[in-house]
Amino acid sequence: MPAGPPAGPTASRRRWSADPAAALVAGLFLVLLVVGAVLAADAPGLAVADWLPLLGMTALYAVTGLVAWRRRPHNRIGVLMLVAALSVWVSVLGALPDRALSMIGLVCSTLPLALTLHLLMAFPSGRVQRGVDRVVVGAGYVASTVLQVPLAVVGPEPPAVWRPADAAQVLLVASWVQSVVGVSSVFLAAGLVAVRAFRADPLERRLLGPMVWYRVLLPVMIGVGALAIQVRTPLAVGLSWLQFAAVLGLPVVFLVGLLFGSFGRTGQVDELVARIGGATPSAGALSAAVAQALGDPDARVVFARTGADGFVDEAGRLVPAEPERGRHVHPVRHGGVVVGGIVHRDDALADGSEIEVVGGVVALGIEAERLAAEQRALLAELRTSESDLYASRRRLLQAEDSERRRISRDLHDGAQQHIVLLGLTARQLSRTASDPVVAASAAGIADGMTGLLTELRDFIAGIMPAPLVERGLVPAVEMLAERMPVPTTVETSGPVPPLATDAESTLYFTISEALTNVAKHASATTARVRFEPPAGDGGRLRASVRDDGKGGADPADGTGLRGLQDRVAALGGTLEVVSPDGEGTTVVVEVPCG
Repeated sequence: MPAGPPAGPTASRRRWSADPAAALVAGLFLVLLVVGAVLAADAPGLAVADWLPLLGMTALYAVTGLVAWRRRPHNRIGVLMLVAALSVWVSVLGALPDRALSMIGLVCSTLPLALTLHLLMAFPSGRVQRGVDRVVVGAGYVASTVLQVPLAVVGPEPPAVWRPADAAQVLLVASWVQSVVGVSSVFLAAGLVAVRAFRADPLERRLLGPMVWYRVLLPVMIGVGALAIQVRTPLAVGLSWLQFAAVLGLPVVFLVGLLFGSFGRTGQVDELVARIGGATPSAGALSAAVAQALGDPDARVVFARTGADGFVDEAGRLVPAEPERGRHVHPVRHGGVVVGGIVHRDDALADGSEIEVVGGVVALGIEAERLAAEQRALLAELRTSESDLYASRRRLLQAEDSERRRISRDLHDGAQQHIVLLGLTARQLSRTASDPVVAASAAGIADGMTGLLTELRDFIAGIMPAPLVERGLVPAVEMLAERMPVPTTVETSGPVPPLATDAESTLYFTISEALTNVAKHASATTARVRFEPPAGDGGRLRASVRDDGKGGADPADGTGLRGLQDRVAALGGTLEVVSPDGEGTTVVVEVPCG
């Protein structure tokens, strides 16, 4: 089973080019670098050494941020690096002659140091999780933004916008306040990282490696450099360049830590947890995540066979215990039961702890996918059962409708015709008989036959009205409306398409029952039947019966419409009754056409 895209430059280029967000961000930084270089190169009196290192730092932070963001999308370190790159670029504007751009650059000139502090305290997860860490990072941002504003807007000459007589004194006080807050925050950050490093267990120290000491030394160097610049020592220039070099190396060190080595493997496992926690992955997605976490491009996930030993891949093919030389299947357990396995290269792991951790995470994904598969199978079974039930109900309805039509036809063509003939014979006998007693008896029989014929015709109409069979739905409803004691109109918004016979008879009887309720219970003065055929082929025919009566009807109180509602549902249609008090009643029924 393929384990996702193969590792290598080609696959990497494909992944990057396929990600519009990454391409957009990369293009944006490329434009910013070009614009920054053009503006700085055209600025009079600005040496290349003043702006090229900053643009180089911008490019370095942008590239490492993009790589970290793409390789660890759930980790915020990459995003923080990109923000830091943007802040470095903005700080370049402070050296430009344009007053507005220069002011923006001066205000943001120390923001990169605050973001560096943020990166130090957020590593390795990308989140500042402890309260004291948030205070330290917040103090760094205050020093680099709020306390930087006076240094940018106050001064004896442009671009300063406030030029008091004692500007030098104001600047000195603001500078010392900023230095105290900023240096205190970086020294406190170094102390917190150092204390936690000494208190960490051996495994954590091994995972973090030399990065922990870099996180201690970098803020110390930043603080020492800031103090040296503030007190104007001879070493200030050298320390500032050393500070610049240390900050310049930060993204590379962090990127190496995120992607490689023991901690890099831990980061891969974090990504694996994030992927599985974000959504139920497919077998292919699980295999790709495992391959990345283990650093083995050919690693893949297999599944335990149900009721038998061994494993199968996602296509159901049997996987041998040793698929090929140098590779084997590591069993994955969930709740003490083997639910799957990981096929991996023997020399890809430094020890067995990584495969155990990855296996524990993947077990959740395998179990989640198994449960999801069971749910899909259950839903499919329910849909099949629902479909079978619908088909069964439809067959019963069709059989009932067919039987109604047969009985109606047989009664019309058989019993009704016999009764008519008998009635005519009796009527003729009553007129021709010489015996008055016989004539009177024959006349009585003829009258009885006439009454019986009327009852039979009503009975046949109740089973299947002749106008419906002979003339169709709309003419049959129009004849029904003519016999209503309440004035009733029949409207259509267009030609009514042909319906299946069971749908046609169900719709007719529903309208008939609704009109009967209008006559008996609504106290209405008018009623209206309206047909609304669908716009195109297929679709659903909508019919409504509305009266202007007292309303307040409840379908649950009677059995007529409630029984017809089952017939409508068997067709795949709907029946709705809307009857607010004092506003009449509307019965709406929809049935599929065709």
